[in-house]
Order: sequence, then C-alpha cells, then structure tokens
Amino acid sequence: MPNLVVQADNLYKAYDSGTVALDGFSIAAYEGEIMGLIGPNGAGKTTTIKILVGLLMPDGGKVTILGHDVLTDPIAYKEHIGYMPEAPALPEYLTVTEFLGYIGRIRDIPKDELSKRVEELLRRLDLVLKANETVATLSKGMRAKLAFAAATIHNPKLLILDEPLLGIDPAGQRLIKDQLQNMARSGVCILVSTHQLDTAERLCSKVSIINHGKNIATGDLASLRSQAHAGEKQTLEEIFLKLTEEAGMPEPEMPRRKGLFSRRVS
Repeated sequence: MPNLVVQADNLYKAYDSGTVALDGFSIAAYEGEIMGLIGPNGAGKTTTIKILVGLLMPDGGKVTILGHDVLTDPIAYKEHIGYMPEAPALPEYLTVTEFLGYIGRIRDIPKDELSKRVEELLRRLDLVLKANETVATLSKGMRAKLAFAAATIHNPKLLILDEPLLGIDPAGQRLIKDQLQNMARSGVCILVSTHQLDTAERLCSKVSIINHGKNIATGDLASLRSQAHAGEKQTLEEIFLKLTEEAGMPEPEMPRRKGLFSRRVS
C-alpha cells in the first residue's frame, strides 16, 4: 500500500464577505498518484490548494502533509513540496538560467548538482534556446514551462499544480504530461487542479470532484461512473456535469404531516 502524502479532513473556510469556500471538504492522496481536483468556478479548488501550501489558514478541519500537521507545524513539510500557481509571478529582469539558479539556491541544491539540474530541465522542457533570454521576452506558454521547472527543480515529494497547462501549446503540454507521469512512476504525489476535463481523464489516476466546498465524488473513472450510475462509455465530462448538477439541486421538501400544527383554528 503506498504511503499517504496528503490528508485533509473536514476543511471549512469562510471569507469576510460571508462566502463559504469550503464546507467540510476532505481529500486523501498517496505516493505515485496523480490526483485531479476538478469543479465549477468558485467550488473551492484554489482555496484548497492555498491551504495545502500554507497560504491560507482554514477556519476548521485538519491537514496533514507527509506526516506533518500543517496547522501546528507549518514549516518543515514545505521543503518537500513544489507549487505552481495558476498565474505565477516571475522576475522579468532575470534570464531563464539566472531564475532557475536563484530558485535552486533557495532550495539548497548543491552548486555542482544545480547546474546539471538546470541544464536537464531546460532540455526536457525545450527551453534551451531561451536559456540566456530574460523572462520578459518569453511567451505565456514559455513562462508556464519555466514556472513548472521552478516547481520541480528540487525533486519534490509532493507537487501541487493549479491549471498548469493554460497557455501552453500542444507540444509543450505533452512535455509536461510526460514529466508528470515520470515523476508519478518514481513515487511523487501530484495534485492537479484543472478545468480541462479531457486532460484530467487521460492524465490522472484518480479524480476528486468538488462542488459548493464539498467533495461530492472521488475515485478513478470506473469508480466515478459507478457513483454517478453512468454507463461504461460515459466520459469524465459527462459524469462531472451529472454529479455537479445533482449536487446543486435543492433538497426535496418533506410532505406535511397532519397533526396538531395542521388543525384549523376556529
């Protein structure tokens, strides 16, 4: 049985506006797993990710990552995680090589190993020709690949990605997918938040569907079909639409029962 990497139990988070982002959300992810986190806009995906990486504190619930309680021990686990936000802010005045070198030094990668690691990432992500160009000159897709390189440069045990394929051309997407599958085979736990359901269906070994801050279904495609009472040929997109539509439906009203409160007052 693979080791448990991420365990979030009964997370609750409300913002000052009164909006409830998470309402009892739970999730578990293991070594070697690529887990997709999918849901409608405003379902709570990004809030969940920000709690896992320590950018937000939940109002209730518990989070354990790599054996560390994130709420009581918020530092130790972070050296083992990589994080790529949906809109990464990169320093435009640095070259690609300078930026990755800077990230590597922050991650305490030994100098002799760092140069090899940077060269390897540039080659794998087809960024060699941009190695000495500044970030300011890069296209949106190249910036995304550079952000992915920065998130993986230290060989994390847990990789968390928020819409990692946005703006990347098909060839670049294929490179990143190959990297993710290789990392999973080596035992890395990968959590991917995405709206690209066809990609999630092909890439992820398990998917968690979140709606209105709750986990409404989790499992591989066969399990999700069973939970949705769907046919063997239904896609993840069809299952997703069915389950989120059902989760958004109001509870049926209970029929009124005759008794003391139904008597007419004369």
